Amino acid sequence: MVDFFLDYTQKNSCGECVPCRIGSKRMQEIVKKISNGSVSEEEISILNELSEVIGASSKCDLGKMAGKAVKFTLQYCKDDIDAHRNGGCGYSVPANPGWKAIVLK
Repeated sequence: MVDFFLDYTQKNSCGECVPCRIGSKRMQEIVKKISNGSVSEEEISILNELSEVIGASSKCDLGKMAGKAVKFTLQYCKDDIDAHRNGGCGYSVPANPGWKAIVLK
């Protein structure tokens, strides 16, 4: 979800301020590493720092919300992040599996 929002942020950023234009891209790179399980503890620390700095220094609400979205994800979804780091998330659902695959599970 946060990866989707960061993608939206980059597509809709006016590009006037570096935190929104570049910072959201750097955050998304680390978020993608979380999704595929190749993120290090240092990168998560950098992501946490980026989320605070970008949230505070962006000129508009789009950049501020990008920082907050990542910050809240790190704060409230630690179990999911750890699951991805350890090889997979039990809550993942394959894209478009069809309703029978989900309902009859």
